[in-house]
Amino acid sequence: MNASDLARHGQWGGKALVVAVFVGALAFGGYLGYLAWANDSFPKQQEPFADYAQVSSVQFNGTEYAVSLTWLNGSAVPLYAQITSSVSDAANSPVCGLDVTSAAPGQPVFLPFGFDGPSEAPTSVTLWIAVKPSDGTAFTIVRQIGNFTSETADILPAQYACTEPNSVM
Repeated sequence: MNASDLARHGQWGGKALVVAVFVGALAFGGYLGYLAWANDSFPKQQEPFADYAQVSSVQFNGTEYAVSLTWLNGSAVPLYAQITSSVSDAANSPVCGLDVTSAAPGQPVFLPFGFDGPSEAPTSVTLWIAVKPSDGTAFTIVRQIGNFTSETADILPAQYACTEPNSVM
């Protein structure tokens, strides 16, 4: 092998390396895009909150945030919920599966959201609920909860716990 053969071989190896890095970056970017899509669990379509639920009470005791609802619509069921805050990361809960298979007008729905440790009362809280009507496509209802103060008391019913939903819409 002479010097020009070695130079051509070196150029070819460098080009192959650049192509491999580029293809790897595209694959990794595609994987990240898939993860973002798969974990975007709330349906894009939104319906008015007041058509489906009414907030009965909101409690926060420093480690748990709980929303009690009165469900208003018997032809749809709440699937899962989440609270978020644009101001406080502590108020960004995991998605909570509700395990509700049917709902009747006037039925209470309890939504507990735990915090990792003691926290100040979250501010600018938004409640998100995925809803599935009996004869249609799932949608989301959204309600601003706003600000509230912490109470040092147990939140009942204590036996209910939030779980990750089995499937994402």
